[in-house]
Amino acid sequence: MYYAGQGLLDLRGHLHLALPGSDTGAVHSTAFPYDWMRMRLRASGAARRIVILDCCFSALAMGVQSPASSIAALAEAEGTYVLAASVERAVALAPPGETYTAFTGALVCVLTEGIAGAPEFLDLDTIFQGVQSILRQQARPEPQCLGRNQVGRTSFTRNLTYVQEQCVDFGSSLMNALHYLNTARSLADTLQTVADRAVADLGYELAVVNVVRQDGDLVVTAVSGSDAAESQIAGKAGPRAAWDHRLTMGDAWGNLRFVSQTEWETLEVDGVPEYLSPARVEGEWHPQDRLYAPMYSTDGALLGVLSVHGTQTGRMPGRGQRQTLQTYAYQAAIAISNARLRSNMQRALARLEREQQAVRASKESFRQAFEYAPSGAAIAEMSGDEAGRPIRTNDALCRLLGRPASVMRRYALSDLLHLEDVPTWMRASSEGGPVELRLSRRDGTYVWVSLRNSIVADTAEGPRFWLTHVEDIQERKLRELELTHHATHDQLTGLANSMGLHARLSDRLCGEPDSADSPSSHRHATSPEDPHTRGVAIVFCALRGFKSINANFGHEVGDAILVEIGRCLHTWTHDTDTVARLGGDEFVLLVDSIDPAGVRDLVASTANELRNPLHLDCGQITRVNWSFGITWARCGATVADTIRAAREAAV
Repeated sequence: MYYAGQGLLDLRGHLHLALPGSDTGAVHSTAFPYDWMRMRLRASGAARRIVILDCCFSALAMGVQSPASSIAALAEAEGTYVLAASVERAVALAPPGETYTAFTGALVCVLTEGIAGAPEFLDLDTIFQGVQSILRQQARPEPQCLGRNQVGRTSFTRNLTYVQEQCVDFGSSLMNALHYLNTARSLADTLQTVADRAVADLGYELAVVNVVRQDGDLVVTAVSGSDAAESQIAGKAGPRAAWDHRLTMGDAWGNLRFVSQTEWETLEVDGVPEYLSPARVEGEWHPQDRLYAPMYSTDGALLGVLSVHGTQTGRMPGRGQRQTLQTYAYQAAIAISNARLRSNMQRALARLEREQQAVRASKESFRQAFEYAPSGAAIAEMSGDEAGRPIRTNDALCRLLGRPASVMRRYALSDLLHLEDVPTWMRASSEGGPVELRLSRRDGTYVWVSLRNSIVADTAEGPRFWLTHVEDIQERKLRELELTHHATHDQLTGLANSMGLHARLSDRLCGEPDSADSPSSHRHATSPEDPHTRGVAIVFCALRGFKSINANFGHEVGDAILVEIGRCLHTWTHDTDTVARLGGDEFVLLVDSIDPAGVRDLVASTANELRNPLHLDCGQITRVNWSFGITWARCGATVADTIRAAREAAV
């Protein structure tokens, strides 16, 4: 008796078999009581009674299903052999998409395919063990059996695998193959071993390993079983689309795909390398039948296909042959995945090594460029307590400033600035760009340098540093200062000349007194409105009768008088004032921050001093006469207009 359906329990725990229309809330009145079947079995005159129950107990109130042992205990009848399916918690007995329930599918597999290594005839106990083994491999509920009067040891059916596999121990074959696979020295050796073992151990006539290339097509990598086939198809590639089509054809034998001769003949020429073995005598495996074992990675990507053609017995492969073939394909997939992983790792390591070599070379190049640069260089931190303090200086900078590297680390570059260059440094720090200024040497002197800062990063996200380039421009700067001095100073007296006066006065004047374009630091120059207001005074000094001095005493005496007058004017004024000789016998005093009374006192004291006799180095004593003119610098007026006004005031 075979029953497949829903097993139900009534309130007393008695087994009922569900029928169409059975109600789980009224089991006793809507389902078939198994006690009735038990009584019928006991009354039967059969020598052997076999009950196959593919059902379960549904404990709906608890949300769990009954233990497997309960099935046999309730279904048991004297002299009866019971095969019962059981379920564990939350496991369905009928997997979606499969032809049979889990238990019935395993039973059909054993009855139709046999059990490898078992005797020619299978008894009920052996059948139960085969069903149990299949369900365990599939991680599905295990069955239960119960027999009376040694019924389980009675032969029940023929073992269909016995004829073709009676001399084949697939367990030993698999272990033997794994030994060869583990000792293979390369991927090519491994794949060839897989093909060889499929022929030598599993009894297939021809085995071909196809591996997916980088372009997606599959290339024949290993062939075993036929030298003619190896010479004909080895190294040839087939399109990926053709292989994908073949792997969707035929019958699915677990993870294998069997394409029969009938289906194979429907294929048009698709470019897959093939070897057609010669026709055999009448048998079960046609020369054009194909059995494919796809090889997949852990993420489901196709790695290749292990293809076998025909069996040495001419019969269809049994379950043991197919399972072992699938295991070989699985081992080949592992080998391919590991080989690709090693290849990727080797490429990654090689790329990493190249990158590290490049980094090391870059660091060494930077170190050499930094250390041996002809100009000074320093690296300083941008933030923290040590911000601005050099953490590294090169030899050129140490020689330039006369300070060893250990001493240089005690100072920030701003600590070595000339006081007059501090504003220039502050302005350059905010605006960027190169700047020319003076740095202190260890001996107390100063050297002109051109300084430029740039930002560098230690790593992509690491701390940032100032890289400071310091170039010695002492000679150039001194030449520039000398040329500037010559251009802006009178060669005879050493005072500022007309160009120097114009430059200094221009610094104090802007275009308009109320111009918005004027710098915020500019202080507008205006005429004092009351005696206590200060401004910029321009005092014009003209020497009278100087031509007669040149005529009576000669130009040498005249030049000596001009030099002495320039010395006296420079002595009587402050360092912040400007004394200039416009040319000939004209002098100008540029006096900053003075009120009207102060400038009048200055003119009066200067006039009194100039009335005294001049004692010249040549031994001559002479007197000179002067006229003075005063005007005030006013923003909005030009330099020429301002000097002209002072000259006119002296007339």
